[in-house]
Amino acid sequence: MVNRGRSGGCVTCKQRRVKCNEARPECGPCQRLGFPCGGYKSKYANLKFKDETAKFCAKLANCEAAAAGRVITITEQKPPPPRRRSGLVLQRPLAEPDTAVPFYLQVYASAGRDLGAARGFFEMLIPVYTSQPQNSALSLAVSAVAEEVLSLWRHDDSFQSARSWETYHTRAVKSLRSALQDRNEWGKPATTLAVLALQWYENIAAIYGLRSATRIHHNGAMSLLPFADPDCTGNAKTSAYVRRFILHTEISSAMRQERPLQEMASSWIKENSLIEAAAPDNPSFTLDTIGASVAELQARYVNQYQSADQTPRDWIAEAQHLDEQLVTWAQNVPVRWQPRKLISGRDLDPSILAYRSVAEIYPSCQIGAIWNLWRVQRLLLIRIILNSLRRACDDDPAQPDASKDGVSATIDDTDLVQQLHTTLQTLVDSICHSVPFYLGNRTRPSSIADFTDPTILLPSCQPQVATAIATAAHSDDSWIYHAPGDEKHKQHIIAQGPWHLMSPLSRLLTLFSEDDDQQQQQGRSGSGLGLETSVLRPGQYEWICEQFLRVTVLLRILPGRAGGGRRKERSIDNRVECLAQAVRKGAIFMSGP
Repeated sequence: MVNRGRSGGCVTCKQRRVKCNEARPECGPCQRLGFPCGGYKSKYANLKFKDETAKFCAKLANCEAAAAGRVITITEQKPPPPRRRSGLVLQRPLAEPDTAVPFYLQVYASAGRDLGAARGFFEMLIPVYTSQPQNSALSLAVSAVAEEVLSLWRHDDSFQSARSWETYHTRAVKSLRSALQDRNEWGKPATTLAVLALQWYENIAAIYGLRSATRIHHNGAMSLLPFADPDCTGNAKTSAYVRRFILHTEISSAMRQERPLQEMASSWIKENSLIEAAAPDNPSFTLDTIGASVAELQARYVNQYQSADQTPRDWIAEAQHLDEQLVTWAQNVPVRWQPRKLISGRDLDPSILAYRSVAEIYPSCQIGAIWNLWRVQRLLLIRIILNSLRRACDDDPAQPDASKDGVSATIDDTDLVQQLHTTLQTLVDSICHSVPFYLGNRTRPSSIADFTDPTILLPSCQPQVATAIATAAHSDDSWIYHAPGDEKHKQHIIAQGPWHLMSPLSRLLTLFSEDDDQQQQQGRSGSGLGLETSVLRPGQYEWICEQFLRVTVLLRILPGRAGGGRRKERSIDNRVECLAQAVRKGAIFMSGP
């Protein structure tokens, strides 16, 4: 006798193991909870799944993510029922946990991501993840990260919750070790993505533990670079994007640690392997090629700036050459990437805090983060030039000098110093102007309720923003980023905004420091490479401190023992700097500035 099953309910209700009223085209429980109804399978269907990874990659930019927390379902009917609410479509049942993974993929890996701004990890994660079995290293690693992230949103600090993601992490490491016994697995994108996912798990744990992140998984990903086989999955583009992400992370970490790139990464970039025919060029990858040179110059300068091998003028010329490349990069980015300026009181709700009443908005968190990385790279070059000018004056005391904001310069260099200060101030202002875009009017620790909280206001989601931009001079369709009520856009800013802002703000706090003891602990002299806070506008450094603390509140990063035993003797600004240093240690191997 054929068993036709005990229920004719929809696919979603069956997966959730709840009663379905079998209403058409969408059942009652799915409509009530806002889940995408999976439809009703044919009674005698012989289901087959087709690998559409390449198709998914091509259309990822137009993929519409479901609302946060909704369950991602398997499509079992073609075409889908009419009026079905769209959502991410996975090609296999989700691995446990059944809510954490969909939440993580929807609000972090899909929303706000597109190949035009891709760095390579999140954009490739979903298509590769859906092709893997549930007990694979990648599936288990994603589950570990997803459980860890969702517990933060739920404020679940219980032992049971920690044990859950630690169990997935342990299983992922064990599965990865087993996979690496097979040489054929070394070059597969799924293997590399599993290693990178485990590094993300470590990064998050390190940031919240206010400790240095271990580099074992980062080094593991680097070691897999030579074995990457673009034809191993029939998708050369996926492999190319994953390689680029590894190199991007290496460049970012080298810049944070003021060290040279690993030899393998340096050789890949010199051979122009970062830009490959398999994956089209985009501004993010182009910026990475320049960033690699910035990181190398910074490392050489930190270690050799007092040596006789290069004169101060040589360092200045080299830094100016790279800065010219960065300026050219900004001139060539797509028009829609350009930040749009909004004025408080005219375009912004008064509850949204903006530095000097100005906010700049972007098409996505990712594009805003790329701009802030560009700004930080320019600041690092300006630091080298200003310190080299000071050294040039010290080396030739017979020259008359003019001093401004703690930087001495020859009379011939006075105009250059003034120009550098103006550029520096503009760059810092722009990072401050990005704060409203990422944070809006949020001040409380993030929680799941934020995704449906109508009191949360974000500049790029306000109706008056679209009106102001559409009526501006030179208006065209590219000026209008998002229609009012675009929930997907709002959700991705709520989820990703504080994370994207944490890095540039912490960079400013560590770049502008007058703490001689702190610089000596980093191997610098008190009058070495740090920039004086006096070059900033009055009160700007304190404003940056306040916004960084605001980010830590949103992310629920507790100060703990940041700053060590002497923190009671420090000023509030010094304590914030110590917290920023601790956070940056945990974020060493994350992407960004």
